[in-house]
Amino acid sequence: MSVDAVTQAVGLINHVWLAILGDEHHREFVGVRYVGHGWDDDPYWLLWFQKRPGVYRLELKGAVPQKEYDWLADFLIKYFPARTEPAFHGLSALEKLLRDSEVFDTRPGDGSGGCPCHAIDHEHARRRFEDLADGCGVPQKGHATDIPPDFFFAGHLSLAHRADAGTVITAKSQTYWRVEMSEDYRVLGEDGTFITLLEKGSVDRNFPGLDLTSFLYRRFIAGWSRSCDASSQTECRWEGDGFFFRSDGLTLDCKTCSQIRRVILQTTIVTKPGVRLMPPVDDDKEGMKQEC
Repeated sequence: MSVDAVTQAVGLINHVWLAILGDEHHREFVGVRYVGHGWDDDPYWLLWFQKRPGVYRLELKGAVPQKEYDWLADFLIKYFPARTEPAFHGLSALEKLLRDSEVFDTRPGDGSGGCPCHAIDHEHARRRFEDLADGCGVPQKGHATDIPPDFFFAGHLSLAHRADAGTVITAKSQTYWRVEMSEDYRVLGEDGTFITLLEKGSVDRNFPGLDLTSFLYRRFIAGWSRSCDASSQTECRWEGDGFFFRSDGLTLDCKTCSQIRRVILQTTIVTKPGVRLMPPVDDDKEGMKQEC
């Protein structure tokens, strides 16, 4: 990663979320409850929203200078579903086991002091995080790097930003991220005990990537537009055939599938009237149908 580009991207994103959290009207408009920021292998943000019982993790995977932009940043979108929502049932058997394990037995901090969002005194300080009394819904910090990188994956997000002009926000995902078993596979615990059998022909994973990704994308756009006082906004969508995976329990084989749709969503937010932003070149759009 370019250190300068990463520093700029992290700083601006933190500024945007703090501006949203610091204004009651912005916070309600975006629908965000809490935001956490941290680093492990990469910088990341944890996002709790009003209309989702689970928690998003947005991981910054790279940020580089880009022609006609200050920087281009790429993110992975992951989602830790609550056990009670449909998305949980779309997880693989191993993801469900992990989500149900002590790895996710986390509770909010109980430190004294001011507001958990702004580090200043507010009248709600004493009742902070009451809605997380049954758990935060995120992995314990010490286990985060032990989770396989493809677990809980929902989609991609990218930002191309120019300070004097605006930002292009792009989301990519599929209607479902599906894994079908090509052979019987016995799932074993760490101690070697039998847990379950994944039968040949069964679907082990069917995670609703587009639904989860587009939810975060829409709220990201709402927050970004509010915080930067956008003067105009345009949207485009691309759609094409998606793919699924066949697994024998050890390897994955990718297959195209017209029933699964691959989708790219893109919004251009202009902050200076009269400026025209050209989105970065993206080979992923080739062969996809465009709607604007």
